[in-house]
Amino acid sequence: MHRLLMLALCLMTAFNAGESRAQTQYAQNNNQFTVVFLNACNRQIQTAINYRDLSGNWVTNGWWNLSPGESATVAFTTNRIYYMYAESIAPVSSRIYWRGAVRHFHIRGSSNTYGFRQRTMDMNNWGRWTERFTCN
Repeated sequence: MHRLLMLALCLMTAFNAGESRAQTQYAQNNNQFTVVFLNACNRQIQTAINYRDLSGNWVTNGWWNLSPGESATVAFTTNRIYYMYAESIAPVSSRIYWRGAVRHFHIRGSSNTYGFRQRTMDMNNWGRWTERFTCN
């Protein structure tokens, strides 16, 4: 039973890796960015993004709860600018924030507004773009 479970996990990992490579290749071939958030912090975090979707509309999406080492594909866009927000899930006194002060957006499910940080992607490097959240 243990071997069967390990085989299933290996196959799922290989399938997801192949799917990710296919998405990246598609994005590179079609002058698109695949935006990925990666939690490189040793704390669980929640993240949100404001970006221009493939139809040209600005949208705000969140929350992605990411454990340490976990990543999530959060957007597909042709625009080089997006805005991101993240915070560690911890008591307020020890919380870490990744935020900005210029752009503020509402996130679905919350009555609060959050200060988002502007990020700019390199137009010469279409494809997968990873935003790494580190603790320092």
